[in-house]
Amino acid sequence: MNWRTMWSRRAEHWRFRYLPGLVDLLVTASTFQARKRLSGISRRVLVDSSVLGHSITHETAWISTGTKKWGDMDIEGGYAARICVHGPDCDTEVYRNVTYMPGIAHLARKGMLELCTSADEQARQPVGRFRGYGLMDHGLFRDIRMRSVDGFAFSMMGPGGLTRSDPKEEQQIRLAGSDDVLYSALLEKLGPRNNLDAWHIRTAERHDMFCLLTMDFRLKRLVDANAQKEPFRSLRTRVMTPMDFGRLLGLTPIPPAFFSYHDASWFVRPDLHWPENTRKPRSSYRKRGQD
Repeated sequence: MNWRTMWSRRAEHWRFRYLPGLVDLLVTASTFQARKRLSGISRRVLVDSSVLGHSITHETAWISTGTKKWGDMDIEGGYAARICVHGPDCDTEVYRNVTYMPGIAHLARKGMLELCTSADEQARQPVGRFRGYGLMDHGLFRDIRMRSVDGFAFSMMGPGGLTRSDPKEEQQIRLAGSDDVLYSALLEKLGPRNNLDAWHIRTAERHDMFCLLTMDFRLKRLVDANAQKEPFRSLRTRVMTPMDFGRLLGLTPIPPAFFSYHDASWFVRPDLHWPENTRKPRSSYRKRGQD
């Protein structure tokens, strides 16, 4: 073993052992202004599922090492490793918002923010969207327990005690049966295609949330366009992106690549990222031959 290989292994060992702690100190420092500003506002935030989906900053990838001979056969070699979702030169709207999530997550872990969810935010969502589909995936909100402000949405029972198979349909049935005045007013302005968004805003308002935290940028622009109209003008809760909220609190953005070694126990390749700077689609995890 030459000295370069020895040095590379030693440096990697140090990254696994010391880098997460150093990054945590950096995140703590990035929230200094926020800890002071939080004293003047409500600390309860309703988190939209779009935020949780984008909070997965690292995913598991197969790294090919090329074809090797094994007897008379050619075997494709490689190994699984954690890689970044976003590249170092990424400057998308999604990426800029993700850089404010470390500070928000840190404040929640310290009890300075209460991040909440709701029954309809949890409905019809695959678990992997929020926790990752791969064994080595990493999410910024991975260990934060979010309380549901309005309980849980249980599946409707059909003949023979069987549940309905389509949670989307069940969700639409629940909303169609609502006679909530605020929901109806929001729906009138946002349109029937945005009925779920109207319900989420209504939920945040009814439960005294400071804001609905979302990365649905289309919804954010729609709400901003109607900000001076009722019922939006009278709402106490706000519709904000992580970047909006982070800037309000005075958070310093942190690149998600810094978290490459957090909770890592296998190979890490922080120098690699998905070419499209976005999460791998769920369909890519299906087994071969599966539709």
